[in-house]
Amino acid sequence: MDEARQRLDQLLDAVDGAPQVIALTHDNPDPDAIASAASLGHLLEATAGIHCSLGFGGIVGRAENRALIEELGKPFTRVESLDMTSSALVALVDTQPRTGNNSLPPGRIASVVIDHHPLRPETAAASFADVRPEYGASCSMLLEYLRAADLKPPAPLATALFYGIQSETQDLGREASAADIEASAYLYPLADPEAMSRIRHARVPASYFGYLHNALERTRRSGVVIHVQAGRLEYPDMVAELADMLMRMERVEWAIASGRYHEELLFSLRTYEPDAHAGDLVRAAVGERGSAGGHGMLAGARISIRGLSEAEIEALQEEVMDSLLAALGVASEPARPIIWSEEE
Repeated sequence: MDEARQRLDQLLDAVDGAPQVIALTHDNPDPDAIASAASLGHLLEATAGIHCSLGFGGIVGRAENRALIEELGKPFTRVESLDMTSSALVALVDTQPRTGNNSLPPGRIASVVIDHHPLRPETAAASFADVRPEYGASCSMLLEYLRAADLKPPAPLATALFYGIQSETQDLGREASAADIEASAYLYPLADPEAMSRIRHARVPASYFGYLHNALERTRRSGVVIHVQAGRLEYPDMVAELADMLMRMERVEWAIASGRYHEELLFSLRTYEPDAHAGDLVRAAVGERGSAGGHGMLAGARISIRGLSEAEIEALQEEVMDSLLAALGVASEPARPIIWSEEE
């Protein structure tokens, strides 16, 4: 029996007899999480006849992500509307227990964990866990399950899986493994190119440009590091969107974006250095003040600011940013704006 089929059998054994499964993504899910959860639902319903609800915490804010869900045609439900105390099993997808970035209730044990981030000790409690940090995207892992079950993904799901891999790996240029490349080659002819275009070029509201304008005016460059403290955000994953965009600047090796969304302070890091250990860097900067994690080339963090004054929030944001800049060796570099007026 090959390894993929063995994993599939172990997964099906873990959910055998379950009346329902809740596939729960990380909060504010990205394309990799959305497509992976939808794939798990398709797999369980097709192979075991188990109904799978797709759930998430936070919001789906980025226009591309909302368009992806619309093209999928699968209902994603906010965790507040799901009965997490029911007999349904919980499967965590693209996240793991107690990472601080998902809405798994305290005390609730996930029966299934499928993820491509570094393994966490709490994951050992799951009946079935498949954690492969050498993969660039969880979508590539889920496709292996579908293929092991002889299930060819329908066009909407193939499109979502393909986009999830491309988005997570920046078109196979960031932390992509051989498995991600092979998965992309398999999915490409199955994907709907018109749907892909609608996702990639999703329309945005006028307010988006206002937020972007304000963020760019706040952006500074210190040596090879570009960084921004963006203030209040329209949606939480805007920090990741900003970090990705700022990485396109010439002669930049690192991008750090931070901002405030409701009662949380969010940070996102990106780099071109494949062995940079960005996750370790941001965990060290945040410490016990919040949760953080990531891969070698990208990472993120969140810190609760509930009950803090505006001055305390600004001081906290500045402190973490200063720690990151110091860790990258540019604390003494002048922080120059990237936008200036002709008079300057």
